[in-house]
Amino acid sequence: MSRITLFFILLFSSLSASASVTVYAASSLTNVMNDIVDAYQNKTGERVRVSYAGSSSLARQIENGAPADIYLSANTKWMDYLIEKDEIEADTKVDLLRNSLVLIASKTTPTENTWQWFLGQKGLRLSMADPRHVPAGIYGKQSLEKQYRWSEVKDNIASGNNVRSALLFVERDEAPLGIVYKTDALLSKNVTIVEEFPADSHDPIVYPMAIVKKKNSDEVAAFYRYLLSESAKDTFISYGFTTI
Repeated sequence: MSRITLFFILLFSSLSASASVTVYAASSLTNVMNDIVDAYQNKTGERVRVSYAGSSSLARQIENGAPADIYLSANTKWMDYLIEKDEIEADTKVDLLRNSLVLIASKTTPTENTWQWFLGQKGLRLSMADPRHVPAGIYGKQSLEKQYRWSEVKDNIASGNNVRSALLFVERDEAPLGIVYKTDALLSKNVTIVEEFPADSHDPIVYPMAIVKKKNSDEVAAFYRYLLSESAKDTFISYGFTTI
């Protein structure tokens, strides 16, 4: 176990001690989950704490004993990984949401013929989540390969450890273009959506949810059910997600 992993386990162990439920959720769910948690806490008085990071990082933390009760991933790969490791109550796995992928531009980037403009420049980088491990980056690479663009940019990637990092690079104009989820782009006033990638150019962007092994308490089950409720679905939809 790395020192960094151990640090996060100890940190969230202390933070979650005061919470009834601890959720590990993909970074792209930050805003919508904050709203859902606030509504649930106001309704029930139960304390819910959410830790946000890349799905791969969260899965590794859970594998190493981090105190998560519910895992919400941005792709099925890392959920299946934890199921294979027997870290998940497999019968609680449910596909909760869908998302889409977009190309975004900073405020100083031309919004016409943007891709051609980008390729004509020197030293510019395309911001995206790490295409080796992070779901948003994996989907982005798949789409670029399908559109025969990957070979043109693979050596000029500004790689973030999660999709919010990729968004931030473009918001700060540290990268002229980026690939993020549509829901993240819609939250930002500092980027422009240039195009939405075809849904058939990458694997379906599915967010599965499940309860972590031996964590199926009454409090955990209650919040799990709330995430499947019509109230939660309405909130997810208001942020641009599609519910399943």
